[in-house]
Amino acid sequence: MDNLRTELRATITSNPDVSIVNEQLWKLPIVLYDVGFDQVKRLKMDILMKMLLLTFQEADIRRAANLSEMLFVEELFISDLIYKMQRIGLIGLGKMGYKLTPKGHDYLEKGIFDEEMEGGQTVISYSAIHNEYRLTLKDSSEEADEALALYRYPIKGSLNKDRIEQLLFKEGVNGGEESFQTIITGITSCIEQKTKYISCVEFQLYDDKQDIFFSRVWNLMTNSWDEIVEKQIEAREVVKWRKAMEEQSV
Repeated sequence: MDNLRTELRATITSNPDVSIVNEQLWKLPIVLYDVGFDQVKRLKMDILMKMLLLTFQEADIRRAANLSEMLFVEELFISDLIYKMQRIGLIGLGKMGYKLTPKGHDYLEKGIFDEEMEGGQTVISYSAIHNEYRLTLKDSSEEADEALALYRYPIKGSLNKDRIEQLLFKEGVNGGEESFQTIITGITSCIEQKTKYISCVEFQLYDDKQDIFFSRVWNLMTNSWDEIVEKQIEAREVVKWRKAMEEQSV
């Protein structure tokens, strides 16, 4: 931590017009959630499945044996594929034979189909200060010292499952092979795990050339300057900093 703070000071004061008025170290609360979800394997439709769907679309067929004779494909293989297409909702058996469902028409047009997979699990972090959810698959940030003060402008937040779902839909699509994707389709569970505290280094700064006060805050979870927190602090304290400087100069 000492080395990091030294590096940050050097970066800030590399501009000779900027001086450090004050420096603080405090912690931010981050809530971690264990999130379970459903997922499917999305594949490009193979030629045989496409041929079967096209055949069901154009002809009245009830028996796998008929298709086996038409397509010169083993009947057992055709039967397995028909069962699979029924199970995932691409076809249904009516009075006249197998027919495409609306889902079947849609998938045939797009040339894809979804296959069920076992559910998955991940950890998502939520910062009420930032009003932000993040995937934390590899969180290497260290826990802040218990003795550190909490961020002085706390915000009370509440879990929003819709936003977690949106995050998973956006970030949780894993590209595999060229013909394969894993798609997250919905949340099955969301359990609060714990609150983790992240260290932040705050600098209160003055630019003599521009005659302005401003804040810089280094967030150790993201390893970057935290503009959201900086703006929160500036909105509440810049006037106070200037007043303190004016009183000192009197």
